[in-house]
Amino acid sequence: MSILDFIKDRARHYNCPVCGHGLERCDVRMLQQAGNRYTVQVTCQTCQVQFVVILETQEEMAEEAVETSPSPVTPEAEPIAADELLDVHLALRDLTGPLTDLIRQTSADRR
Repeated sequence: MSILDFIKDRARHYNCPVCGHGLERCDVRMLQQAGNRYTVQVTCQTCQVQFVVILETQEEMAEEAVETSPSPVTPEAEPIAADELLDVHLALRDLTGPLTDLIRQTSADRR
C-alpha cells in the first residue's frame, strides 16, 4: 500500500474543516516527502477547499511507502512549538500597521 493510499483510507475518519462533510472521497496529492514526513494537499470533494497536511509516520510505514517526492527534498526543520504559535498570535492580534512594522520591531528588540 502506498502512502497516498494509506492517507486516503484514513481520511474517511475525518471531516472537512470548512463544510463538515466526510473526507472519504477527498483528493490527496503529494507535495513533498522527507524521510518519514509527508506534506500532502487534501481537496474536499464537496466544497473544493484545499488544505495542506503534514504527517509523520513510524519508520516501518516510511519504508513501505513507494511514492517519490515531486519536488526536491529540503532539510527538515524543527516543528513549530505551541508556545511559538501563541507568541505569533499575540503579536498579530493587536497589530494595526503593516507586517513589516512588526518585523522591524522584533529585529530592534533582538539588538
